[in-house]
Amino acid sequence: MKWTHTTGLLATASMIAAGTIWAGCSGNGSGNDGGTDGGGNDVNNQQDTAGNDTGSNDSSTGVDASALNCTYYCGEILSVCGTSNNQYKDMATCMSMCANIPNEAGAGATSGDSLACRMYHLSVAAMSTSNMATHCPHAGPYGYGVCGTLCDNFCQQDFAAAGPCAGDNYPGNDVCHTYCNGADGADAAAGAPGNSAGTPAMLCREYHLENAYAAGGTGGGHCAHAGEDGGGVCP
Repeated sequence: MKWTHTTGLLATASMIAAGTIWAGCSGNGSGNDGGTDGGGNDVNNQQDTAGNDTGSNDSSTGVDASALNCTYYCGEILSVCGTSNNQYKDMATCMSMCANIPNEAGAGATSGDSLACRMYHLSVAAMSTSNMATHCPHAGPYGYGVCGTLCDNFCQQDFAAAGPCAGDNYPGNDVCHTYCNGADGADAAAGAPGNSAGTPAMLCREYHLENAYAAGGTGGGHCAHAGEDGGGVCP
């Protein structure tokens, strides 16, 4: 076709119109990810222990909640739940503790002691900074009343046959549960593990149990601190 001034004007007009249509199809850039978590009772990194989180408003965050394997879980939780929301000391510690988390539940579970539950809450945590404070504890090893109870998960990790403590710091699993259920901090909705003065008894024991996993072998002396009498360190 022979190029003319009129042809050029028509082509230019067509390109502008096409550009207008393309721009109209682009995202609105609002950034509203829909990851609202109720959380009205959340205070100081704590969440309501009822775990009423249906996930009906949750959208994709880049964390694949259906990937139920420890390598993926540990890599993502260390990436998403960092600094004040940290749940594991490092990749090796996470991998060792993850091996003791039940993996029978199907993807999408929002409660109960399972890797699937933890992956779901990790995917919600990744949606926003405010979500991290609430959901990272659910995604961690102790579940905090959402992905299993703190005491069930603590005793499970303590008595794991392949774990560093193997229950040697409690006379029996039932004793571990009895002690934990009556101990200060057993009803914690979110963990701030540590062994500083004033740390609740169970959060101190969580801290040392995780350090026992990090130390490997027989726990580097931390198993005794995670035990019933605290080994002279935990209250």
